[in-house]
Amino acid sequence: MRTSLSRTIRFILITACATAAAGSSARAADPQADAREIIQAMADTVIATLAESKDKTAREALFGGLYRKNFDHAGIGAWAAGRAYAAATPAQQQAYLAALETYIVKAYAYQLSRYKGERLRVHKTEADTNNSRRDVIVISHLVHPDPTESREIEMRWRLHKVGDKLLVSDVVIDKISMALTERRAFTDWLKERGGTLEGLTAKLREKVAEFDK
Repeated sequence: MRTSLSRTIRFILITACATAAAGSSARAADPQADAREIIQAMADTVIATLAESKDKTAREALFGGLYRKNFDHAGIGAWAAGRAYAAATPAQQQAYLAALETYIVKAYAYQLSRYKGERLRVHKTEADTNNSRRDVIVISHLVHPDPTESREIEMRWRLHKVGDKLLVSDVVIDKISMALTERRAFTDWLKERGGTLEGLTAKLREKVAEFDK
């Protein structure tokens, strides 16, 4: 896994847990308010659980549930794999998405043990008027627990409607996009594995095995 991808994981997962407390159902009348609530809920009810001692299995179960409930996994996976995904059969796509979910859950859950008390402050929400999907952007700042550490890290959460739910499709952390970073890493892995989705799936399974060592 690339260093740049690893950098994003720790910060993403600190705030990813926010969605569990708020729930993912969206009131159609005010998607911006719903998006803010989804992210802000972390600061109120969930982030404290990250400080608790949890074993590897418990961390993976915790993050796995949150990820499946609150992220647009199919959309993220299709975009990250690009043309290889579009060219694959439905069975190959499903195998890839299953391997990708396991990879993401294990990679993110590993970082739970590194939580050091950061907190999130939601600044504002805005609509993406340049996007036909009418995405909602939640702008927040990650605040270091050490008061002598004055720098705050900006995080921009992108959420969009999938059916009747608002789901996270990307997080831009200090100007680094999670989705774009994953796509770049997967592009390299596709070149390494012949450009096929089956090759990328095999690479992901190898990465999963590394986490289980």
